[in-house]
Amino acid sequence: MGPPPPPPLLSLPLLFLLLTACTTTAAAAGDGCSKGCDLALGSYYVGSDQNATYIGKLFGLGDNYRLLSPYNPGRPNLDFLDIGDRINVSFSCQCLARPSDPSATFLAGSLSYTVHTGDTYNSIADKYSNLTTADWLAATNTYPPNNIPDIGTVNVTVNCSCGNSKVSGAYGLFLTYPLRDRETLDSVAASHGFSSQEQLDTIRKYNPGMDGVTGSGIVFIPTKDPSGSYLPLKSSGTGSLFPFES
Repeated sequence: MGPPPPPPLLSLPLLFLLLTACTTTAAAAGDGCSKGCDLALGSYYVGSDQNATYIGKLFGLGDNYRLLSPYNPGRPNLDFLDIGDRINVSFSCQCLARPSDPSATFLAGSLSYTVHTGDTYNSIADKYSNLTTADWLAATNTYPPNNIPDIGTVNVTVNCSCGNSKVSGAYGLFLTYPLRDRETLDSVAASHGFSSQEQLDTIRKYNPGMDGVTGSGIVFIPTKDPSGSYLPLKSSGTGSLFPFES
């Protein structure tokens, strides 16, 4: 179930409960963020009858899916993808507001999806492979779920992180990673090179409420830029996904 718009004084434990209750959500409440960042990545799970061209079009790249190559250094040829592969997709992480409540802000990429006859929020969410949900699409668009026009566009919101100066200044580029069967925050962190106790403690601070969750929800993992380096946190222009951190 997607998260309802939280009130400005929503308690932190309830906020974290909302974060773990669905595949993708946003901690959107009051002054949740003020600015975003230029770049975020999402881990896209390849399904049946999908290729890099199809995925690139979903993320606004047209036919030029090779623009994704720098963010997938371990996959030199995107022309060959198998079901179950993951590839990193890039998008701008913006500070957005819910249409129903402009004061409820959150960090997300806003992707424009061209509607086809018969599309529903469920079918559109399925195309984005757990990076968003039907309920979240309904919450961040003005069309009622049973009245999406056959001609037009839907905003597809993919939650993201720009980092948090209260956690570390070493990381300014993050991967939005939907957990799948048997995956946990710790296992995903370890697969991305964060395996020491100190490193895991840092990753957990970026993902409050996700420790111990298995197989559902999204986590945010620091990731390297195309040069192979971690981008440091910018001193300005950064929003926090978790506005109530102390």
